[in-house]
Amino acid sequence: MSNKLYYKTVKVKEIAQKDITDMFLIFRRYYNNVSEEQFKEDLTKKDAVFLLFDKKHNLIRGFSTIAEINFKNYTGVFSGDTIIEKEYWGQGTLGVAFLKYLFLKKLKNPFRPLYWFLISKGFKTYLLMANNFSNHYPRFEKEIDDKHQSILDSFANTLYPKDYLTNLGIISFKDKKKDSLKECIAPISQEMINSNERIRYFATKNKNWQKGDELCCIAEMSLLMPFKYQYKNIMKQFKKNKKVQERDQKTSVLGIIKGSQSI
Repeated sequence: MSNKLYYKTVKVKEIAQKDITDMFLIFRRYYNNVSEEQFKEDLTKKDAVFLLFDKKHNLIRGFSTIAEINFKNYTGVFSGDTIIEKEYWGQGTLGVAFLKYLFLKKLKNPFRPLYWFLISKGFKTYLLMANNFSNHYPRFEKEIDDKHQSILDSFANTLYPKDYLTNLGIISFKDKKKDSLKECIAPISQEMINSNERIRYFATKNKNWQKGDELCCIAEMSLLMPFKYQYKNIMKQFKKNKKVQERDQKTSVLGIIKGSQSI
C-alpha cells in the first residue's frame, strides 16, 4: 500500500476540536447507535489518543483512546474506542504505537506489573492482543488462573461496575443503547471459525459481539515483548520474501522448459 499511516500520541485535553469531529465521523461510519454527545463524554474519561493519519493527505484515518488505571500492586492501560478505516486495515501502525507506549511506561517502573486491559466487541482487536502477547486472557489454550481472573475482574468492576457480567467475562450494557458494529464491519464467517481457533474462541466466548457486548481481556507487558514482536515481524517478512523467490524461480524454470520445447 502506497498511502501508509503514521501516528501521533496526543493528550485528550490537547486534541483540536476539528480532530474530535473527524474522529466521530469515522466512528459513526462503522458503528450503529452512536451519538456525538456520548462520544465526546466517553473521550473526556480517557488520558490520551493515538491518532492515525495517512501520509498522502494528512487526514485522520483511525484512532484509539487510552486511559491509565492504578491499583495497589499493578497498573493497567485501558484501550477504549478503536477504529481504523477499512482501506487501511492490515497496517501495523496502531500496534507499534500502542506497544511503544506500553514499553516506555514499563521502563519507568520495570518491577511493577503492567497490564493492557482490553474490551473487545470485534475479533480484530482481540487478535491484536492474542497474536502478540504471550501472557493474555481469556484464551483457548488454557483456563484463566485465579490471580489473573482477580486482576481482570478488578479492571472491569472499576470501569463498568453496573454492566460487568462476572460469570461470563462480558460487559453487556443495560442502562443505555450502546454502539454496536455495523453488519458489514468485521463479520465472522463460518470459514473463519473453522480455520482459526482464536476467532472461533472469540465468537464462542462473546456470542453477542455484534449487538455491542464486550469481551474483557488482559495482557501483561514485559520488557522483552517489543523484541519478540520485532523478531516475529522479521520472520514474517523473511517467509514472505522466500515465497516470492520460490515463485520467481518456478516461473523462471517453466520459462526455460517452454523455451527449450519450442526449439
